Amino acid sequence: MRVSSFKSRFHALPIWIFPILIITTILLASVAFQWSYSPLLPMDDTYIHFVYAQNLVEHGQLMFNYASEKGVGSTSLLWVLMLASGYLLGLPIHVVAKVLGIGSLIIVGIALFLLLNSIWGSTLGLAAAFLITLSGNMLWFALSGMETMLFLALGILALLVYKAERWVLLGIVLGMLILTRPDGLALAIAIGCVDLIRHKTIQKGILVTAAVCVVVCAPWFVYLKWRSGYFLPSSVISKTLTFTVGKSWMMDRNELINIVGRFPPLTYVAMWMIYFLEFSLGGMAFPSPQIDISTVAGMSGYTLSLWAVVGLVGVILPLVISSIKRVPPIRKWSHWLQKQAHQPMFVLLVWTILQNAGYAIIFPIPGTASRYGALNHIVLWLLLVNGFLSIGGRRRLLIWLSIGTIFIATSNTLYWSGVYQANIQHMQNVRKKAAHFVSEYFSPDELCAAYDLGAVRYFSQRPITDMAGLIDPIAAKRIQVGEVDEYLIENGVTCVVWPGRIDTMGKGSWFNLAEIMGLQSTSLFKMKEVAMFEVDYHQWLHGYLPTGNYQAEVTIYQLEEPAESNE
Repeated sequence: MRVSSFKSRFHALPIWIFPILIITTILLASVAFQWSYSPLLPMDDTYIHFVYAQNLVEHGQLMFNYASEKGVGSTSLLWVLMLASGYLLGLPIHVVAKVLGIGSLIIVGIALFLLLNSIWGSTLGLAAAFLITLSGNMLWFALSGMETMLFLALGILALLVYKAERWVLLGIVLGMLILTRPDGLALAIAIGCVDLIRHKTIQKGILVTAAVCVVVCAPWFVYLKWRSGYFLPSSVISKTLTFTVGKSWMMDRNELINIVGRFPPLTYVAMWMIYFLEFSLGGMAFPSPQIDISTVAGMSGYTLSLWAVVGLVGVILPLVISSIKRVPPIRKWSHWLQKQAHQPMFVLLVWTILQNAGYAIIFPIPGTASRYGALNHIVLWLLLVNGFLSIGGRRRLLIWLSIGTIFIATSNTLYWSGVYQANIQHMQNVRKKAAHFVSEYFSPDELCAAYDLGAVRYFSQRPITDMAGLIDPIAAKRIQVGEVDEYLIENGVTCVVWPGRIDTMGKGSWFNLAEIMGLQSTSLFKMKEVAMFEVDYHQWLHGYLPTGNYQAEVTIYQLEEPAESNE
């Protein structure tokens, strides 16, 4: 009776109470997540955005080093503009990034609740919003300084706007989404496809949306084509090219990878399944006993807690099976689609499929902290919460699954908080110190190059030549043919900031980048080590395993004339 009375009172709460609950909880969780507050951020790419934003304000140019650059190393124009706006107002840029990230996470939580409230009711709608926004993965995204959470916020907002059939506003939101990341085009296509299925014709509203979307985002891509010769930022092209070259290198040297690499979509799905189990569902978060799965993972350090296996079998799989059973047969989908509340969820499903299909073909790895597939984390928790709807009156089972889900989610968040702290320590003691060394050791007229160039450029406050092709498309082409050594000479580089060590394959590396670039066998110069920065191995591993974000050390080399060979 008391439970029934509580439910009645809960459902009777005014709708505005729930957004306030979501806002308050996310703010408290964000503070707790980064318990030892630091102005630093965990990703090197974050500082690439920072440099562009600062230069835009201080020099009025979208540039990294020089106004004459052809390439653009930021994949997110909108994120750079928002950072620059805060910086222009006199706010510290790291504060702007965190405020935008947390604000975007709040939007995700509220928008999801509003979408789900009409389908599942306020109880499960709020539960889903909390499980998603308070998960360790999402909090890490929000506090990473990257555009990931803004991308998700605009995407979920687009679902709400589509449900309301506000076509002009939908075009604006979709245009902003694509300016946040080009792969936002997948949601625009998903909405068009779903609407076509619903109405069996192209609605005038969809044409209006498409036109507005093009007006908002097309000028950016025309500008990119004019400036660099490509319709996409050079960073997108470079990362895809580097992955392709690295994959070929691995396939030539490892028979297993050669076999698996022939089926990118299957490999991509399998990697995501493993990633979820390890870094979202307790595989690495739960305590001993643990199984060493380093051989399967391809590098040391990967373990799987047996408690995670218990959670998988006893909690996750029953909820997944229950959720799948609730999916209506295909023959009923057309009727299901006519219900206004269900339409955004169907768009979300199609969006997820298209998003993952694109990455499975072009860039089939989960990416840094899986940020390229951050949408998958939302879908995972929605899938699990949906499973509760089939539990019915089985109270003991409901209690067991509820406690199990909360325990898994809480452990995941605590684990990712530790990962975040390890990332910050690495940025403080390796990346930032290396940048300061470059600034102090080398004279202003000497030019350094770097592969991970964001933090070293930001903290050294001096030009850094791009070795990865993120800024300069020519560098990417030189990587492809193994002529980076010639590229360095042509650009007058006298020092190199390298992730790991040139003479060995770095810890956590899947391929030998120095060998691919031609740096291990070059006769054009000698590389003299002048400094090396690293953190404790176990601390590095804790931060590296779930993110793939950085090498254990950064080594700085001075380029010298090669020793003359004896004839």
